[in-house]
Amino acid sequence: MFNLFADKDKPAASGGPLQGYKVTDVERSRKYGVAADSLRMLRAKASEKFKIPECRVYLAQDGVEVTDEDYFRTLPAQILFVVAGKDTIVQTDFELMYNAIKTAHTDLLNAGELAQQFVSNNQPEISKILFNAQRGRDDLIQRSAREEHAEWFVGIDDRAVKTKEEVMKRRGQDRIRGYFYKTKDELTKCAMYRGSPMARELIDEMLELFRQLLVGFDYFSCMFDRSCQRRMELKPDTEDGGDEPDAQRIPPKRLKLLVQSSLGRGCRIEPYNVALCSERGDFRCMGVWKDERCRYASHRINPYASRENLILFQVWNLDHQVEISRSVLPSILDNVERMVSSANGGGGGAPMCKLHRRKGKNLSVITYFLELFTLSNLKLVHIVCHDKTVHELISNGTIICDRCEEYKYIKQFQRKLREQKDALL
Repeated sequence: MFNLFADKDKPAASGGPLQGYKVTDVERSRKYGVAADSLRMLRAKASEKFKIPECRVYLAQDGVEVTDEDYFRTLPAQILFVVAGKDTIVQTDFELMYNAIKTAHTDLLNAGELAQQFVSNNQPEISKILFNAQRGRDDLIQRSAREEHAEWFVGIDDRAVKTKEEVMKRRGQDRIRGYFYKTKDELTKCAMYRGSPMARELIDEMLELFRQLLVGFDYFSCMFDRSCQRRMELKPDTEDGGDEPDAQRIPPKRLKLLVQSSLGRGCRIEPYNVALCSERGDFRCMGVWKDERCRYASHRINPYASRENLILFQVWNLDHQVEISRSVLPSILDNVERMVSSANGGGGGAPMCKLHRRKGKNLSVITYFLELFTLSNLKLVHIVCHDKTVHELISNGTIICDRCEEYKYIKQFQRKLREQKDALL
């Protein structure tokens, strides 16, 4: 099987340099600073601090569990982790604040009634204040550079990030990169991957293709970037945003150019390489996964407007209509198992391509890629519209044969990428 640019003789990556991180418990009652060179070391020290055996660690800002060493190395120093036991429910910083406010709802309701009476009695003055406030808000929205709106950048320690658009690009990349590491972790920890060389080869090839395409599309950094304006082409000079260590066989900027020139016409991915916001940076909720649109007019936000909006935007989710854990990844593993079983002489005969009724050659990598990482399957939703119950949709991923357009396309892509890589080196 083909595995482009893989360095099979390269030893596993060791821990990086020591960096400082912050760890806290689920109640945020205790906080410690720890130095670690790996996720393993961080877990060990956190487990000792909080007396939690085999603890798990989560990002405090969005509640994502960190399970992958490569992903851990992409995180900045001094980031805050929540440490919890196996079955503990972890709330994000925003959810804790929101629940604290809810406990005081009576006082807030009373305050709301007083505010309503005040506005009714002072309408001319209030109108003038609101007009001036809106004009000032519009001015802040249009500002981009750190020195123009320093308050917006409070808490963003990376001084190399100069504009709001750069910050939002990285936020988009981080979300998609998280899906890649979740996929990688789930596929490589299963018993079939460890026990079957063929399964390992199939999965490794698929993950490598995913990685190449993600680097080529800059991890869809344009998704939250208002400067992209639904741009359909890649920007060769875009910063790489810190690609993961296993992406360094070819420099990321060069790989972006290689992917761009190798995809050719009819690329099914490119239509989803778009910005989700207006030129001002306004986002609208896309609604519950099974609805065509959001039911709530108030589900709008502009994270470019203020630091508070940027924090609130963290709880807007990218919701998979066809779910990763319940549908896409099980479909991949099921089809890999069918390929392996057939090669080992298992019952049922060779897996067949449903479209052409021919012997299957590979998995539908592009279809799975679209479901895992692109807006063909992702909806940006307000937290109220994030339905976490079982979605009824199933993955379209399958086994394909050499007559399938997808099979021809990916083989052509691999060949062109290899040729251009050889020409450049």
